[in-house]
Amino acid sequence: MTEIGLNDLGPFDPVTLLVKDKDFELNNELKMNVLNLLEEVLRDPDLLPQERKATANILRALSQEDQDDTHLKIEDIMQMLECPKPECFETLSAMELAEQITLLDHIVFRSIPYEEFLGQGWMKLDKNERTPYIMKTSQHFNDMSNLVASQIMNYADVGSRANAIEKWVAVADICRCMHNYNGVLEITSALNRSAIYRLKKTWAKVSKQTKALMDKLQKTVSSEGRFKNLRETLKNCNPPSVPYLGMYLTDLAFIEEGTPNFTEEGLVNFSKMRMISHIIREIRQFQQTSYRIEHQQKVTQYLLDKSLIIDEDTLYELSLKIEPRLPA
Repeated sequence: MTEIGLNDLGPFDPVTLLVKDKDFELNNELKMNVLNLLEEVLRDPDLLPQERKATANILRALSQEDQDDTHLKIEDIMQMLECPKPECFETLSAMELAEQITLLDHIVFRSIPYEEFLGQGWMKLDKNERTPYIMKTSQHFNDMSNLVASQIMNYADVGSRANAIEKWVAVADICRCMHNYNGVLEITSALNRSAIYRLKKTWAKVSKQTKALMDKLQKTVSSEGRFKNLRETLKNCNPPSVPYLGMYLTDLAFIEEGTPNFTEEGLVNFSKMRMISHIIREIRQFQQTSYRIEHQQKVTQYLLDKSLIIDEDTLYELSLKIEPRLPA
């Protein structure tokens, strides 16, 4: 039988190479078998230097333990929501809110398996079956944004609404400092809802410093130039981080729709595969580095309480009641 060295394996589809780490998360026996095989390969005295180096690097990467072996899942947190003393927005600090928003956002983001990023399943009619975790991430974003808007609209007096806006902007800025740009966008998108944005009397009570900070946050996560500022920020940011998933989904859709799977010669278009692989690899980089944030049940109970959320139509009706339209 002809022996095959590591350098003789030939080219791979870059997308399939991403299977490695996710499959090992789901199958510990597979991971142990591969580790044993790599250790056996390293014992081969005839191994070439470059083969030995490549094998050692792979072995080292697979042997590294996750920062947190007891990764929380959003389902686990949902089951804990019966807290004897539920907290409310007024009693929670901006730091507590930002930390737990970041923890929840990262838990939801890292749960998406790599295969859901292939084939634009999130745009199909059966998207909930094809890409359930992407849809859960999208729903979580909407729920968090709705909570922010609902909390602001919950106050009858103008001063309390202005204070709530200032506190949420502070939360968003702490999220930025923690590299949770998804959280920044959840909050800023809520503040830009028509029901909130039109409240001129309320915004008049918000400090100039808060308004300036909000402008800065909005520029960071703006969709202008295909999220140019956010991409630059992420490029210079070390994980842990939570990027905005929608940016990557837009990139993947652009590649899928604009680039054929096969060349004119009928060959697999590896250029397209590499582009897709590059995006998924960047997503996985942010998924794999955990935050060292202690779960605070009293805070997540508040953040995940859907009974606090007011629907869009009711929000706008409340907005009109609080500040009626001026006569034409």
